[in-house]
Amino acid sequence: MKPSLTLSFTALLLLLPALPSLRGQGVSTTQKYAKYQTDCDGGDAASCQKLAVGYQFGLVVTKDDAKASALYSQADAMYRKRCDGGEAAACTSLGINYQIGLGVPEDDTHAIALYRQGCNGGDAHGCTLLGAMFIAGLGIAQDKAQAMVLYRKGCDSGDGNGCTRLGTMFDDGDGVTQDKAQATALYRKGCDDHDSEGCYKLKKLTPK
Repeated sequence: MKPSLTLSFTALLLLLPALPSLRGQGVSTTQKYAKYQTDCDGGDAASCQKLAVGYQFGLVVTKDDAKASALYSQADAMYRKRCDGGEAAACTSLGINYQIGLGVPEDDTHAIALYRQGCNGGDAHGCTLLGAMFIAGLGIAQDKAQAMVLYRKGCDSGDGNGCTRLGTMFDDGDGVTQDKAQATALYRKGCDDHDSEGCYKLKKLTPK
């Protein structure tokens, strides 16, 4: 199946971790892509997906939808094998691809099942993404209380984005009594756990 060429803003945010890094000390982008190819050939799903993104959007390599589609499918097969083998983070990664429709048909219900599998297996980001499905009511009945539980679980397990998302609920009074102090603390924790959105929201909320 061909990867979607018109991704939503939410899809792009989910895809950010898979985007090829174009920074490096003394390493050209061409060399980076060569390494992605080597690592992909060696069985690294994330490298296959980075290559796929590169071919889909014409980043450094020549745009080639057929190659992108094949690489997405290759990455999905690797994630599936690792997920079935008990690797929780691989379940979450495959869930992202089902939510976006990369190499597989878009399927929110399947994404939810994979996020749940990742979360239950100990992947903090899987908990956060499952919470996001509950908050948006995607493929499942909207449940803000359940979203809060999952965001908290993700946050407490080290996923900075879970902290930021939970902080946003307190900041906006969305499904919970508005509490700017709690929001500030959660944004700070998100930022400390390397979530750039948490840093941005903390800066906006903190008085100069």
